[in-house]
Amino acid sequence: MGVGLQEGTRIRSRFNKEIRVLKRLGDGSQGIVYQVLYDGKPMALKWYRPNVFVDRQRFIDNLRNNIMHGKPTDEFLWPVDMTDVVDGSFGYVMELRPQGFVEAGDLFINPGLFPSYRRAIDACMGVVKAFRVLHNKGYCYQDVSGGNFFVNPQTGKVLICDNDNVAPAGTDTGIRGTPRFMAPEIVVENTVPSMQSDRHSMSVLIFFLLLVQHPLEGVRLTKCGVLDGPTQKRIYGSDPVFIMDPDDYTNRPDPIYPNVLKVWPCLPQHMRDMFTRAFSKTALKNPSRRPSELEWIRELTRFRSEVVGCACGNEVFMQDAKPVTCDNPGCGREVRVPLRAELSSYSLPFVDDMRLYRCQTCVCNADVALDPLAWVTGAVGRADVLGIENISSEPWTVSQGASSLVVQPGRTVQAIPDMQIDLNDECVRVRRNA
Repeated sequence: MGVGLQEGTRIRSRFNKEIRVLKRLGDGSQGIVYQVLYDGKPMALKWYRPNVFVDRQRFIDNLRNNIMHGKPTDEFLWPVDMTDVVDGSFGYVMELRPQGFVEAGDLFINPGLFPSYRRAIDACMGVVKAFRVLHNKGYCYQDVSGGNFFVNPQTGKVLICDNDNVAPAGTDTGIRGTPRFMAPEIVVENTVPSMQSDRHSMSVLIFFLLLVQHPLEGVRLTKCGVLDGPTQKRIYGSDPVFIMDPDDYTNRPDPIYPNVLKVWPCLPQHMRDMFTRAFSKTALKNPSRRPSELEWIRELTRFRSEVVGCACGNEVFMQDAKPVTCDNPGCGREVRVPLRAELSSYSLPFVDDMRLYRCQTCVCNADVALDPLAWVTGAVGRADVLGIENISSEPWTVSQGASSLVVQPGRTVQAIPDMQIDLNDECVRVRRNA
């Protein structure tokens, strides 16, 4: 059993459940994943390779602690049981990945799996939500990579596996992470993973999902030819340079990776500013200066509502509901929307599937920031008629002129120019667009 498990192998778990191996699902650097029957239920078993740990007992103790505390949210394929050490190896049981989910790394290669850019943003929001819950509980993830996050491209939902790496902040489990996603201070081996290093890894994952490129892999890397140890340490650790750094042009994107060159100029300015801040020399060298989960949530919820469809089928980004030229080759038409939703800090195009979240309507903590409040819906067969549904748990007051009405949760009101919707501390006004 030291190098793997045979089909039909039976093992007892620490909770005295029978584990029966059905088939091999995949291999990783730490171990092999199998589909198993766990107490008669289809589950997955990660079986470690022998001698992969510097301190195996410390790792086992941390894994046992994670099992006893249970998963932070449903976004985690969390360990539920583990085995004893057998012939130098052991493993843990988790839920199987559901149908429809692919590795995030597959989306880096083929972003066309997302039916809409909004689904990619939804995936980013799911990633940030998971990190927010984990950090609020005092844990850090430690080993972000494209293979540890699963995404359903059709819904944007996220599932996170390999949660044996999760540990209380400041705990040294011996895990350092995957070099391309590790924070610079971890790459140069100055410290152990932390919430701040998680935030760098999270920003890298968001950049990958939205721009299909690593934020630090530009011409300096392609000129090297080989990504060996010293090169990795320089590119990701001792001398990182953001590929879109506004002041340092030494590591611009290589034209052989055109997606980032195409998408970056089209991003709303607030998103470019956020990435520039996340990968600035200040944030790369000073972990405390990295954007928090709540800051990412605020930018991503705004960005999601700025995605608008052109008549040609292409999607464009419309900052402050202002007209934008479609960048689809052969189109070039000006994209406008009839209505906008005015918030105190910015405006959003008022279009089908626009959503408003709590973080956009009041000062709030990260626990409730992604609570959905409002959803714009189109009338069946009437592209010119839009409604706004109360998807919160609280009634709204909607007014126009001297008249007003209360909209209960689950109810929809037709959108009319100059109507005002009172959402928490924010008055959202629907206006005709110039």
